[in-house]
Amino acid sequence: MKLLATSWLRWTAWFVLAVMFAAACVVLANWQLDRRDQAVSKIERMIKNYDKPAIDLAQLESLTVEEVTPFEWTPVQITGSYLVDQELLIRNRPIAGAPGFLQIVPFKVTTGEVVLIERGWIPADSDLAPASIMTPGVNEKTVTARVRLGEQTPNRDSPEGFATSLHLASLDELVPSDLEQSFYLRLISESPGETSLPQPLGKPLLDEGNHLSYAVQWILFALMGFFALFWAIRQEREYRRMEKDPNYVPRSARTRKLNDGDIEDKLLDSRN
Repeated sequence: MKLLATSWLRWTAWFVLAVMFAAACVVLANWQLDRRDQAVSKIERMIKNYDKPAIDLAQLESLTVEEVTPFEWTPVQITGSYLVDQELLIRNRPIAGAPGFLQIVPFKVTTGEVVLIERGWIPADSDLAPASIMTPGVNEKTVTARVRLGEQTPNRDSPEGFATSLHLASLDELVPSDLEQSFYLRLISESPGETSLPQPLGKPLLDEGNHLSYAVQWILFALMGFFALFWAIRQEREYRRMEKDPNYVPRSARTRKLNDGDIEDKLLDSRN
């Protein structure tokens, strides 16, 4: 009786561990599902807004990041001039395996606001420096660009004129102007144009990633934990019965014996 009680205490402890493991798996599965929901929302916004007519910047004024989010990828048309002396290059932005930089330049709108414009990609040379200088002119321009949300990773220390992230609060500390903090703009076109422009950034792929399959895997892991526990309990019970009864045949052995007998019967039938 004491041995049986000890056994149940041990298996109860293992059951608690299995429950804790399953709970952790469920948390991770929900995390993956949440990431999938975010990816799907981004895709839906891009599909909805990418080809819309350009709106006026006034529609986005004084909006928080949450309020601007539904406008992501929407084209905006603004008039003003680049603040070329405040240009920055975002480092470590490879395209198709080739190292390069993103060129970002503050743009002062005629109404007084200063918004950051991502003009495109500049390849790096063999020394990992910008292969060319494509600073825009200071003349007044009419720019069409898409609304983009700032990156979440804060900027790290970089040489003067460079940055590591499009984290708007960090970039606001690197330039003299007070930048718009809820969004930046990705260039579509500008008039009058320049003789040379950075390489335009293409439309992102409509890919939600593997988050759903990962979530299913975590759920399966949770179920496998309970399966392994109940299988181990069953095996112990079989062994204990074998110890008590020398004539007891385990279920797995009975199944195997039955299968062997079926094979022998088939062989005899075929001979007859």
